[in-house]
Amino acid sequence: MGIDVGMNYLAVASTTDKKCSFFAGGEIKNLRNQYKSMRKRLQSKGTLSAKRMLKYISGKEKRLMRDVNHTISKEIVKFAVEKGVSVIGLEDLKGIRDSTLYKTPKKRRYDHSSWAFRQLQTFIEYKAREAGIITHYVDPSYTSQTCIRCNHISKNNRNRLSFRCEKCGYENNADLIGAINIEHKTRDSRYILEFQGCLSATQTNA
Repeated sequence: MGIDVGMNYLAVASTTDKKCSFFAGGEIKNLRNQYKSMRKRLQSKGTLSAKRMLKYISGKEKRLMRDVNHTISKEIVKFAVEKGVSVIGLEDLKGIRDSTLYKTPKKRRYDHSSWAFRQLQTFIEYKAREAGIITHYVDPSYTSQTCIRCNHISKNNRNRLSFRCEKCGYENNADLIGAINIEHKTRDSRYILEFQGCLSATQTNA
């Protein structure tokens, strides 16, 4: 199963046999927008009490994200168990936040830099391990820009939530395309590792 994490949907999952599930992030986005507005007002004041309130809000927001990530990761692993999934593929996001931040529109940079993508993945990983499911990290390059029908890669294929291949015309949800491509990469990577004898007997059976 491949998992695409993001801000439009907290996560989208797609299994090898094309079963999929969307884990919405609409409510959390609205709450974080409220925190963002409060933070902006308090920062403009610059008083000692405003700074104390900023610290309080920051802690509350982090606890909120942690609780949401715990809930979503639990639902994801439950979905994996129900579908008989043995390996969950995730994007290797180490360092990607800093490397892509400059490409993000200025007004969205706070959301981009503070969203707890890696925390969600960590929660998925340890909950999956408890359920006997392996997690495997893959290169995130072009996962939401690659057509699953003709393999054409272009940034023009994706327009926010929509995916439409400029070559063959295939259309779908962009985050689902990402999850499907992550699943493909995970499956290919494990086949290669198995062929090279790099997997243990337990990992091969998984």
